[in-house]
This record gives sequence, structure tokens and C-alpha cells, in this order.
Amino acid sequence: MLEVILEIVMIVAIISLQTFFGYIGNKILGALLPVALMVVYIYFIAQGQIHFSIIDIVLPIVGLMALISIWAGGRKTKLRKTKVQEK
Repeated sequence: MLEVILEIVMIVAIISLQTFFGYIGNKILGALLPVALMVVYIYFIAQGQIHFSIIDIVLPIVGLMALISIWAGGRKTKLRKTKVQEK
């Protein structure tokens, strides 16, 4: 039960961080989590914990696209708020 709660907290933290990085518009911070994802993925491949199946190839691509989309969503939210404040 504790493992499930920890996983949920980690997912929420990652989504929150990536959204915040997009909101402040910092591209370097926005690239931090996707690069970390790839480093972890390469580490798992080097350790032999991941084998080359369809899911092992598709999952990192989906993860990268999700992190980039979350960053872009945070950026769009900030742009919308600044447009509303200008009016």
C-alpha cells in the first residue's frame, strides 16, 4: 500500500514540476526531466533490466512526449493569463 502511495506522489510531483517549469518559461529546466528520463532509461538498458520489446521502445517515446506536452501546457497557461491581465 505504501509503495502505491509513493508512486502516486512521485507522479504528481513530476507533473507539477514540469508544469511549473513550463509556466515560468525556462527551457533548460523544462528539458531537465526529459533528459533525466532518457538517462535512467539508458542506465536500465546498460544494466540489462530492459529488453528490446515493442513496449520498451514505445514507452520512453510516450514518456518524452508527455513531459514535453506538460511543459507546453504550463507555458500556454501562463500566456493565457498574461493576455487576460493585459485586457
